[in-house]
Amino acid sequence: MRALATIRAILEERTALMAPARRLRLKAAEDVLADFAAGRPIRVLDAGCGDGLLSMALAKRHPAWTIVGIDLREDMLAGARARARGRGLDNVSFEAADLLRPLSVSGFDAVVALECLSEIPDDEAALRTMSAAVDPDGILVAQVPDRDWQPVLPGSATTWREQVRQGYTRGDFVAMLERVGLVSIGVSGTYRSLAAAAQEVRDRIKERSLPIRAVAFPFLATAALLEHHGLTWGKPNALLAVGRRPAL
Repeated sequence: MRALATIRAILEERTALMAPARRLRLKAAEDVLADFAAGRPIRVLDAGCGDGLLSMALAKRHPAWTIVGIDLREDMLAGARARARGRGLDNVSFEAADLLRPLSVSGFDAVVALECLSEIPDDEAALRTMSAAVDPDGILVAQVPDRDWQPVLPGSATTWREQVRQGYTRGDFVAMLERVGLVSIGVSGTYRSLAAAAQEVRDRIKERSLPIRAVAFPFLATAALLEHHGLTWGKPNALLAVGRRPAL
């Protein structure tokens, strides 16, 4: 029975990580971080890490990196810690923290904030906290929903999870990043119609039985892969920004 429970837990985690939106966010951020690291060990803060799956994926793929995930929700962090221990990932840790207050951790080469800013009432204050945790010449990588995003399939949700705002325009997002002290800001559009449609399918079946979700794996994974290589269509539903904290 314990073995079956373990197998089921692993499959549940993989179905969560298989979500096209999550896979794309991870891949886009990982590409930026890998280019920035250029083969050297780096220290990364995953701000608003939630269940920690993205933090653990980075830790597994880059064992020389040190990953710290922070979130307000201690229940999710407890689960993340247990999963990291079960997988022998000693280069990732999780701490409870409020991004609207000074952090107890700092000195990071990079901070990643993926789709959490639209859920934070004072997003600029949160970005200022993140920027302060980055060492000079380090980077902040953030992804947010585009303000004009629309679902692809009829009947899909028109709001983003626990959002407190619908999204951001490119200009407003860049201006906010500049106000918190970042420079050399680049912004690209991500998450177009193919991945959005696949994510909407996944959202409709996420409460169904595990076998049904398992059958959807190939489609969801392929959609994310094709999207990452630019084989998609439509306007971007999200914005990925990379900014640098200037040298002293």
